[in-house]
Amino acid sequence: MSKHYEVGDLHLRYGISEKGNFFVKETIGVPHPYCIGTRHVAEASDHHGGILGEAAIEAAEKKGASCCICKGKLTYSEHETALLVSCRAEMKNGKGEVEPELHAYLLKCKTLCEEDGFAGFAFIKA
Repeated sequence: MSKHYEVGDLHLRYGISEKGNFFVKETIGVPHPYCIGTRHVAEASDHHGGILGEAAIEAAEKKGASCCICKGKLTYSEHETALLVSCRAEMKNGKGEVEPELHAYLLKCKTLCEEDGFAGFAFIKA
């Protein structure tokens, strides 16, 4: 399970690359976000004081509920979270190699990413 950080805290923890072209923008569910369904909501309402937290989700799964995207191929605990890196520059240089600035930034962030329990990195053009 990954730690939860507010967006501003992600920026403080992971910083930006040397030239400012790469930074952690937010987190993203991988392979997709866990999708709540009506059975989860009913479980939370009926047995968890209306709080739709991990306990309610896991209890609903024990009663047959599942992610509404993958239809039970992955449990709640098997859905992971990755860091979404915003890219203001191309990820590869003219030779088709990883941009050195990005490579250095990811190496700098790797230990923190592992400590925080994130699955890895995903990328989006800024």
